[in-house]
Amino acid sequence: MIKRPLFILVLEDESIFSGGDFQNTKWNEIPDNKKIKRLFYSLPNKDYLCLEGYDKYYHLIEATTDLNGKLSGKVRLEFAYILGRREDKITCYKITLQSKENQKIGNIERTEYNETDSFISGLNQKAWK
Repeated sequence: MIKRPLFILVLEDESIFSGGDFQNTKWNEIPDNKKIKRLFYSLPNKDYLCLEGYDKYYHLIEATTDLNGKLSGKVRLEFAYILGRREDKITCYKITLQSKENQKIGNIERTEYNETDSFISGLNQKAWK
């Protein structure tokens, strides 16, 4: 079985950069000297979410670690976040990676933020690509 990359980028010079997986996303290995033209993000249902036309992009994985019980020390992936910045507006796609009571794996929640929002200002600003 061929393992799909977590994301595929088309850079401004039409070169391709493939991400890794949830353990090593390779986000920090994206070349800083090339602008991202298009981003394809792999969804749990094997589809891709495509983002294009943003000035900058951001990727974040939300995970928890069980502290007690039979799953003690096990990391559980909860959500993946893909953000696109256009001027002072940020569009955030929150992708469910772990089934919850009212959320299925692969659900996508879209939210708009201003760059001054506490969620956005709390992000590591060096990770915008």
